[in-house]
Amino acid sequence: MTVFDYAVLIVIGVSILLSVMRGFLREVMALLSWVVAFWVANLYTAPFAPMLPASIPTPELRLLAAFVALFLATLLVMTLISITVGHFLKAIGIGPWDRALGAVFGFARGMVIVLVLVLLAGLTSLPKAPMWKNAMFSSPLETLVMQFKPWLPADLAKRLNYS
Repeated sequence: MTVFDYAVLIVIGVSILLSVMRGFLREVMALLSWVVAFWVANLYTAPFAPMLPASIPTPELRLLAAFVALFLATLLVMTLISITVGHFLKAIGIGPWDRALGAVFGFARGMVIVLVLVLLAGLTSLPKAPMWKNAMFSSPLETLVMQFKPWLPADLAKRLNYS
């Protein structure tokens, strides 16, 4: 095993550990929180920006400040809801099942993170390095990434190279 293999195992292991600690429903709520925060910020930035102080010098900065403020505020509210749901689930006793499903979610998230990193590495000369070529996991991960090549933007897909 090479540094590459250990890095893959660490990313997936940490993701599983975090998901087991938090549980499946809190993980899903966290993911949903980011989606809702982005949606709210996108939807309400334009109406909210003019309400910001005139001390923000340009309209572009006001839009950026409005987006960030709405995003963070929504994320905070959703996080509080997520914590409340987590305490409720603990109280009704589905914690062990929630944590077991959390491990599955953590593995899936870890794999997505690793696959994105392998995809990005395919745009560099990293796959030519000995620690990559001699790795146990590099070939199967490259094969998985190549399965997504038809869905990548054409300019990105043509630059993807693992040989």
